[in-house]
Amino acid sequence: MAMQAKQTIQQRLLLAPNVALALEILRMPTMELQAFLEQQMEENPLLELSESEEDAEDPSAEAEPASEETSQQADLDDPLLNPRQVAEAAENPDDDDAQLEEWLHSQRLVTRESLHQSLHLQWGCQTVDAQARKIGELLIQRLDEHGYLEGPLEEVAQEADSSVSRIEEVLRMIQQLDPPGVGARNLRECLLLQLEHGGFTQSLSYRILQDHFALFTQRRLGAIARATGRPVAEVEQACAQIRQLNPKPGRAFAGELPPSVIPDLIIRHREQHYDVELNDQELPQLNISRTYHRMLRDPRTPGDAKAFLMDKLHKASWLIKAIDERNATLLAIARCVISLQRDFLSQGPQALQPLTQAQVAGLVGRHPSTVSRAVFGKTIDTPYGIFRLEQLFASRVPQPSANGVSDAAIKAELERLLADEDPLHPLSDATIVKRLAARHIAVARRTIAKYRACLNILPAHLRRTCR
Repeated sequence: MAMQAKQTIQQRLLLAPNVALALEILRMPTMELQAFLEQQMEENPLLELSESEEDAEDPSAEAEPASEETSQQADLDDPLLNPRQVAEAAENPDDDDAQLEEWLHSQRLVTRESLHQSLHLQWGCQTVDAQARKIGELLIQRLDEHGYLEGPLEEVAQEADSSVSRIEEVLRMIQQLDPPGVGARNLRECLLLQLEHGGFTQSLSYRILQDHFALFTQRRLGAIARATGRPVAEVEQACAQIRQLNPKPGRAFAGELPPSVIPDLIIRHREQHYDVELNDQELPQLNISRTYHRMLRDPRTPGDAKAFLMDKLHKASWLIKAIDERNATLLAIARCVISLQRDFLSQGPQALQPLTQAQVAGLVGRHPSTVSRAVFGKTIDTPYGIFRLEQLFASRVPQPSANGVSDAAIKAELERLLADEDPLHPLSDATIVKRLAARHIAVARRTIAKYRACLNILPAHLRRTCR
């Protein structure tokens, strides 16, 4: 078939660059928007910080130079330069060790050791041949943050140009290092390694993990007792010992704490009402640079420079306008939601009323897709903690009566029922349906199962414990 060139006419809807930018910024949470704005400031010379923020970070306002006497005193205060303080610290370790360690941390001379650093150090002290040392280094590199080995051993064997049996031999040596359970390929092996490290290889706990792990995960204590020929009380005690083991041995070596969530919105309690504020303190306040704006209006500026500055001016103006539109839209939606969910502020999540994004869109004069994009990923600081803004919307569950009930209220009642249940006789989903019906809440059993899965609550037979 010969190739031909054809002309076709078609109509397509394309978003203007400023509209696409506004929609993208509307979707961004505060932390993501902060990083985006910092990147835009680096790429666009016409963007600069507002005067108030610029004055606060003015690099020209340098600190007054320290006098010679102050510098000498600072040197004397340095623990590493003052032998007298070091000697006094040695004589009074209980009083000064903590202070000295704090100073060392502040000077970055003492750092928290990671799991991989600890294992590399331990492995370096082992007496092994060169090939085993190389294999051990490769295995340590393949451990995840919890201490589990990622990937099949065949990949390590191919990378190390060795046999799988040799890899397994070295892996067994890695599994003898601290913390106990490190280097495991699954949860069962991790728990078995910890029992081996503690000398419990002949215990009932070890036998349960080795031969009846599936029954243990299902909490079928009676079946384990019949399979092992041991009393149920002993099986329950052995299972309790297993539950005390650490399923994530590398967790103790976790580095820095995860960054705390910066809420996009904050609910403030006024004298007689609640109000919502934007949490934009972390966001850079942007303005158009006056210097480059004057260059744009200067007739002596070359034409190519003016074209470049005009393009950057348009992008900067679109960005600032998009931020203002985002803030106004987000604030209007949050205030509307809070005004409709007043019971939530006084009674908690269980008092959430049925509310949809389409209802809020009609009240604030926005399209439902705009509300959905604005709500997505945003968080709000409430009297009951930080919630996703999406959580303040609740779907309506139809009821025989005229008024429906929100799914959040049903989940709250479900948690309350299961918190008070007898662990020897946990409530089944059918029983929960009857208990809720007695409280004038009609719901199907499959709905209870769905809500229970959302709340990470196990079925009744897995929640049951023996005497």
